[in-house]
Amino acid sequence: LARTWGWEKNSSASKTSNAAEQQADPNDDANVTPSYLLRAIETLKFELKEDNDSIRKDINSSRQEMRSKLDNISKEMQGLTERVDEAETRVGQVKEVSTELTRTLLQWIKRQRITQTKLTDFESRSRRNNIRLFRVEEGAEEKSVLQFITDLLRRELLLPSDLDLKIQRAHRTPTRKPGPNAPLRPIIINFQEFTTKELVLRQAWKKGRIQIKGRSIYFDHDYAPEIVQKRKEYQAVKRALKSSGIRFQTPYTSMRIHWRDGVQVYSSAHSAGIELHQTGIRYYKLLIWPSQSQKYRTGQMDNILKKWSDRGMTAVCMLTDGKLFKSFEMLKEEF
Repeated sequence: LARTWGWEKNSSASKTSNAAEQQADPNDDANVTPSYLLRAIETLKFELKEDNDSIRKDINSSRQEMRSKLDNISKEMQGLTERVDEAETRVGQVKEVSTELTRTLLQWIKRQRITQTKLTDFESRSRRNNIRLFRVEEGAEEKSVLQFITDLLRRELLLPSDLDLKIQRAHRTPTRKPGPNAPLRPIIINFQEFTTKELVLRQAWKKGRIQIKGRSIYFDHDYAPEIVQKRKEYQAVKRALKSSGIRFQTPYTSMRIHWRDGVQVYSSAHSAGIELHQTGIRYYKLLIWPSQSQKYRTGQMDNILKKWSDRGMTAVCMLTDGKLFKSFEMLKEEF
């Protein structure tokens, strides 16, 4: 710079310049000397270097911190991925186990139904020589139920005089005597031979009305409880058919109705009731007003059926369309 500007390099000049620089005002551009500029530049370079070093340290520190955080995030993501994979594996295993359990449960339900059907069949076969006698007043048999039944059959039925009834047992069921307002216990009559039992039952049905002390009694097969429950479901249909004068029969758990155009057999009370509804015969279970009937206790306990009635669903038959129940969407659209 000295050579460029033509300045002399002697000690005296330098000393004079330094003294002048010390006395000069830095804010006065006219008094700024090259030496001052050099020192200022050196100072600036030093400060910039320090700033650069500080910035570099901060950047390195931030970079290391970010790397550390990224490593932690990567580890956490890896852990989450492993947990998700494990969860998916467990869900898959649960699905497999659930499917297998469902399949096994369905198989066992099917076996249980088959077993229950066989047990019902065995029980029915063990009862095939029995007759149930209903509506006999308590105490009418006096001391011996067996003697009472023998005399009753001989007196009321048209049986051959030389017929040996071969009655093995006769007793009421259940054996414990009920209270004064309890239903009358039926009498079970067990015959040694099936043919004799069938003969007695046919003669009783043929005669029709049999009375003891002004009370009508009737004879029937001794069915298993499951069969009895199944047959009870036809009671409403029987009442409707009787009131309409239509002949019917209930062999075992089915119903045979003699229509004008032929005989039809129904395997359930529901199917028979739907047929009655379509032919215009009043069927109690389909025409019942659930919210009003005193016999339908659920309608008295739950006011939701009253809300149904307010919307127009007054009778059960309104829930059916032919032989099928209407879907929920159809009911929403209609009511």
